[in-house]
Amino acid sequence: MLNVGLIGLGGIARSHASAIATLDDVKLVAVADLIPEKRAEYMQKYGVPKGYASHTELLKDPEVEAVGVVLGHQLHHRLTIDACNAGKHVLVEKPMAISLEQCDAMIAAARANDVKLMVGLSQHFYATSLKAKEILDSGALGPLITAVCYMSKNWGYKGRPPQYRSRYHGGGMWLGNGVHVVDRLTWIMGSQAMSVSAAIGTRAHYQAADDHATAFIRYKNGLAGVAVSVGFNDGAPNYACEVICANGTLRFSQHGEKYVLVGKGDKWESVPFQDTPHEMTMEWRGFADCIAQDIEPPTPGEYGRHIMEILFAAEESAITHQEVVLDSGLAWTHQEAGVPVTIKHGWV
Repeated sequence: MLNVGLIGLGGIARSHASAIATLDDVKLVAVADLIPEKRAEYMQKYGVPKGYASHTELLKDPEVEAVGVVLGHQLHHRLTIDACNAGKHVLVEKPMAISLEQCDAMIAAARANDVKLMVGLSQHFYATSLKAKEILDSGALGPLITAVCYMSKNWGYKGRPPQYRSRYHGGGMWLGNGVHVVDRLTWIMGSQAMSVSAAIGTRAHYQAADDHATAFIRYKNGLAGVAVSVGFNDGAPNYACEVICANGTLRFSQHGEKYVLVGKGDKWESVPFQDTPHEMTMEWRGFADCIAQDIEPPTPGEYGRHIMEILFAAEESAITHQEVVLDSGLAWTHQEAGVPVTIKHGWV
């Protein structure tokens, strides 16, 4: 049994708590939040025995073996390092952190304390994404040529906390939701990124952060793809990923319309997939398994850092109006930890 504590009880924490409840070998034993009413709500709804006013108090609890860091982007760095130094395994929400220096410090803290660090890039673990990747991995559609991934939706400005409308605090559509699009695209492309050319700005809202981005990403396998992330004021959403291969095409989406479609012979056909009890069930399954088996997490800190490197390079490109080569772009990065990897699910 893996005993887990959740740090931060905002909206996404409900998804994490609900997903944990679907697993027999993972138990939510503690929560931490500054607001007493939030602690009481989670303790009652999910049967959590202990609630703490701060992460510092929770990290002193010897029963807690791992934590979910699921609060503001600007807090991921500090809280993850504190948790690692307390000997706790960490699943940190996306985006990993708001600078590469912070990402590096988080990775170093996990390694120094011999704990697992996984980044909650949830779209890796959706039933539709897993089926799509299974189809691509099978070779049934032939070699991949290109892909375009979308997340265009209502930004929900009025309900956004101030930190998510401030780039200074790691907010904006690109870091907050573009991270999903870039993750999905990079995973599908099956390669590490090399360079980015992007247009990013604020068109639909009065805020100190972006609300739209379009990025052309070149990969080290010689291919390129496009990531589109828009938080509009009004419209209809699009969460699709469209993939073109030599011998077939593929479309899939988890939100809005939920589907996996394969294109052959000039027509689209729906592909059945096995849904999961909760969208985050397989995410927590992967986290628990990497701890139990002492293997690399399916989305480790190094991968989370690479996704952030792409996001930050896109911002630089938007400012300079030039294509930006990633610092890691001219050579393949490699695992440094020297640990076994999962056979089910890994990064590139």
